[in-house]
Amino acid sequence: MIVYCQISDKFTIILCYMVTTNDILNFAFTHKVFTRKELIANLKSEDQVGSPGTLSEQLNRLIKSGQLVRIDRGIYKSSDVARKDFSVICTEEMRRINQQIKTQFPFVDYCLWSASTLMPYMHHIPNLNLLFVDVEREVAESVFNLLNGDSNKRVFLMPTLTDFERYISTNDAIIIRPLISESPLQLVEEINTPTIEKILVDIVGDIEFSFLQGSEINYVYSTIFERHSINKNKLLRYATRRGRKEEVEQLLNANKL
Repeated sequence: MIVYCQISDKFTIILCYMVTTNDILNFAFTHKVFTRKELIANLKSEDQVGSPGTLSEQLNRLIKSGQLVRIDRGIYKSSDVARKDFSVICTEEMRRINQQIKTQFPFVDYCLWSASTLMPYMHHIPNLNLLFVDVEREVAESVFNLLNGDSNKRVFLMPTLTDFERYISTNDAIIIRPLISESPLQLVEEINTPTIEKILVDIVGDIEFSFLQGSEINYVYSTIFERHSINKNKLLRYATRRGRKEEVEQLLNANKL
């Protein structure tokens, strides 16, 4: 929002950002319990402005809608209702590749997603521009040949850790990966994409996410659980299929999820 302020008979344009209910909810998603003072301090640090009266109105509106819960005077927490359903954001590149695969391999199971899907949940954000095509192993090479001849990005077929470190790393790339049978998928804009449960298991051991170690993967897990509803049965069932149930359970227990 642009605000005009009069200073010495002249109008100066000041660019400032007014607080919205989304700003409050975004803060609530990352804090299990927070105080009004903590919220105000965070908004000020983000150069967001708003009157105390307006902030009170927004908080009351969120409480009435069930998106926030007041647990004491000036103390709030986000409610389960406030958690949003997860879905991958589909890009124009994904739509194009989806059409190519559907046309050439109409009966093949696959899904598309991008490493950038994880960025809103990370503390330290790497420079990643990787598009994943998870597809049945039997046709992976055929899909590789299809995309490799019609893309301005380098395409890699099931790269090893050495391949990833030497040739991919922070470069733009399309990576063809094997799709595990019975992977939890969902349709978004008529494109097969992974559910959040599949992503949570994949990032635990897939080489493309080797940068997610220690406190970073704990932060990602905690943030995703705070912002989205997670089906733990689906999560652990897929983790079992990938031989990662123990690792996933350790993350859940360590972060009290």
